[in-house]
Amino acid sequence: MGLLQKAVETYDAMAHRAGVVYEGEKEPLAPISHILSRAQIEITLDGDGKFVSARLVGREEPKIIIPVTEESAGRTSAPCAHPLCDQLGYVSPYNGKKHTLYKDTLSDWTNSEYTHPKLQPIFTYVCSGTILTDLSNAELIQLNPAGSPKDEKLMICWVVNGLGEGLNGPCWTDQSLMKAFIDYNNAKRTAMSPALCMVSGTVEAPAGQHPKGIVPINGNAKLISANDSSGFTYRGRFDDTAQAATVGYASSQKAHSALRWLIVNQGVPFGGRTFLCWNPSGIQLPKVTGPMGRKSGTSQRAPNPSQYQKQLREALSSWKEDLPVQAGVIIAAFDAATTGRLAVTYYNELLASDFLDRLYVWEDTCKWENGSFGIQSPTLFQIVNLAFGMPRNGRTEIDDRILRQQMQRLTACRVDKAPFPLDMERALVEKASHLLLYEGDARQKLLFTACAAIRKYRYDHFKEEWDMALDKNCSDRNYLFGRLLAIADAVESSTYTNEDRRETNALRMQKAFALRPMNTWRLLAEKLEPYYKQLNPGLRYYYQNLTQEIVDKLSVSDGNLNRKLEDIYLLGYYHQRAYRTEKLEK
Repeated sequence: MGLLQKAVETYDAMAHRAGVVYEGEKEPLAPISHILSRAQIEITLDGDGKFVSARLVGREEPKIIIPVTEESAGRTSAPCAHPLCDQLGYVSPYNGKKHTLYKDTLSDWTNSEYTHPKLQPIFTYVCSGTILTDLSNAELIQLNPAGSPKDEKLMICWVVNGLGEGLNGPCWTDQSLMKAFIDYNNAKRTAMSPALCMVSGTVEAPAGQHPKGIVPINGNAKLISANDSSGFTYRGRFDDTAQAATVGYASSQKAHSALRWLIVNQGVPFGGRTFLCWNPSGIQLPKVTGPMGRKSGTSQRAPNPSQYQKQLREALSSWKEDLPVQAGVIIAAFDAATTGRLAVTYYNELLASDFLDRLYVWEDTCKWENGSFGIQSPTLFQIVNLAFGMPRNGRTEIDDRILRQQMQRLTACRVDKAPFPLDMERALVEKASHLLLYEGDARQKLLFTACAAIRKYRYDHFKEEWDMALDKNCSDRNYLFGRLLAIADAVESSTYTNEDRRETNALRMQKAFALRPMNTWRLLAEKLEPYYKQLNPGLRYYYQNLTQEIVDKLSVSDGNLNRKLEDIYLLGYYHQRAYRTEKLEK
């Protein structure tokens, strides 16, 4: 119940925003007993309930807030009418059963003590039965020969004018109308037997059904559902749903409304799974799957590790400066295995300060030099996509099932301070050992990401700290062979003209080099002879001396030089390549 309790806490803290559209929000927070729906036709009436005009509502226009009963909010194929705004099949009289349900529901609210001035004009117009004629004359719908509309699922919304200042206008923005329905619906539920709400801990009218559509991309999937009265019959553990759990109607409405509002405005989907991170009081926090960045949103290129470290510390301070001591953060992931069931696949609660510290540690240890972009930390999506995706047509494609599973795994690793996964690091090393399959920016991105992951993995598992700059004193066999591969690549590419598009022998033989480095190096050395002759004497002398210096270290560092290279060879390759580029720029 932790998730629902925090969602209710969020709703209570944001109750003043319920029913109000704020700039920058994709959807507003829906009040209790209301949902958001997309309208297709807007009908304007006067104060006497007479038709004034109608128009089609564009897809680009935002969803509207409509009142619903507990039953109508979860309706499927069985007819059940909304109290005010509903589909044309309910509002128009051609479908007798649906229309009767709609009129009875609207009439009951209109004639109750919780009525509203806008209700009587709408009810009067609905009873007149001219809606199909009016919309057809306005050329907004088409009728078949039998006189029924070709599309009965068009959602109708209402605008009522002529009621005086403060009352005119759309129904979906009228706060007094929303309050009237909430009071009316609460009064209807007072006759229900109260029960202990396991979310709030109070005794209140329980919810018989719970809202659907919390995660828009998962459609009708429900977070709480119990319709197993036949078949498995609650797996033999219960006789009825109340024995499993009881949630109060108000708590259920608040929790589901808050979760939908948070997911739509702050959730990040990956492969069909939605990741959410929020503070119940509305304090701004970085997304759990994205870079920490600065609170202001501004960022600068970090040319060296010390500058990157300084920027990280400043970003951490900017997030923490207005953070209350006990402020918390909730991290959750949602996914639907079927169309009707929504699962919480990950859940965690932390102090916001601890959460920010963990983001800081991740980005400080999982970083590398990324060419002209300076020192960076690759995004979680970039790591997963490059580790498990396949290069196709100049881009990397990954299966959604793999993406969502690995994104959650890496998110948990980041939040829970778990060691970097071995298989993910090895997958990146394997991909980066086939640089020939990638081109241009994709090749640089893969190499940068692999090196950052290697650095993170080595730090988490062995407490090794690898610098960003070339280490000329490093005698590790893997590192030295990586440097040799970069030199072979540099010698050959230095002789190319701007028109040359071919790959170097070093890149073509990279995978063989990683498997049998000494044998492959002898072949590479032979292939480099004609390219050495094309270099100017100074550059030729520099590369030959540098190669000999590395080979001399290799001859005494290890007895078995031909065994498979470990991940560190990519660090040596990257360092030597970056050092050469730096020298050329100078």
